[in-house]
Amino acid sequence: MGNALQSPLVVPQRSPSSISALATPALARLRGDRVPFETPGTCLYQELSRPELYERICVRDPYFALSEVTVVGDGEVVAKVPVEQETEGEASPINAAEVGRHLAILGSCAASLVNPKEGQHYYLARRARLERLHEGPLPRATGLLRGAAKAEFKERRTATAYTRLSSAGGQPLFALEVDYNVLSAAAFARLFQGSRQEMRREPRAGREGRGAPADFAAMRQNPHRAPPPLQDTVRDGECLKATLPVTVEMCKGHFALHPVLPVAVVMSGLSGLAGTLLRQLVGNASARYLVTHGEVRAESLANAGESVTFCAHRHGVEGREHRFYCWASVGSRLVGVMELTLTSLE
Repeated sequence: MGNALQSPLVVPQRSPSSISALATPALARLRGDRVPFETPGTCLYQELSRPELYERICVRDPYFALSEVTVVGDGEVVAKVPVEQETEGEASPINAAEVGRHLAILGSCAASLVNPKEGQHYYLARRARLERLHEGPLPRATGLLRGAAKAEFKERRTATAYTRLSSAGGQPLFALEVDYNVLSAAAFARLFQGSRQEMRREPRAGREGRGAPADFAAMRQNPHRAPPPLQDTVRDGECLKATLPVTVEMCKGHFALHPVLPVAVVMSGLSGLAGTLLRQLVGNASARYLVTHGEVRAESLANAGESVTFCAHRHGVEGREHRFYCWASVGSRLVGVMELTLTSLE
């Protein structure tokens, strides 16, 4: 990481007022698979509907795309996970950034079951650690994957989730550990009143009485089916820089009336930029690679109307493994950082 700070691109400094100060450090290890257990008040094998989940967590469709979210233990859930994006250069069934999006949401569902406070809460992912569990390249998945999550509260306003993603046949693919800051809906509204916007200027015309719910879902544009459209990409040695003007559209389903860029979208931009830089550095625009390990930290939120600068810097190479330090910022305000290890297959 030290080499990254010597690059010609200046890394914004962490803000002392960052809400990441609310987070606790990630626990030291991922928990292995556990046999579900029943405790008082737990209704095992109950499938939670979207309305039930939306009363507990802070995201909606289309950002929320899980199905058949089912309680299997105290703070434990399983779900079916879609693959919405192309994997591009990643030789995995699903790209790592999309893994982060779905599993972080699944972890918040699990955390909502053991939250000592009732009502809707905002689960702000502050730290995460991703590990690839499959060996060698695999083709993009053509069907639903399987997600599992176990969560616990360590303090009143912090939770940790341990999650895994597997193929439909049970092959382990990725593990993700996530730390959250947990805020009630009222506390979130007070803290982030500056980002409030009316996201629907006019009611949707002709919605009532026409078609089935699935038709409406299909009609709604889903910006999360593609990586963020980075602009003005500039290379400087072993650094690559790009920008992203944040629109309300990019925030669909993420914090109603408070359009902020999802952390997973920020990390998608950073990991994609690192992959582009890897391909440029190895001199092969179609080179394939695996995301082997990633650690991310969110520092602040980027609001609709702001422009985010993305930077990726390669700071080490050992054999086929390339290590990157990446960061996103709005002006001098740090939004998030990522340390990423990519394994080249070329």
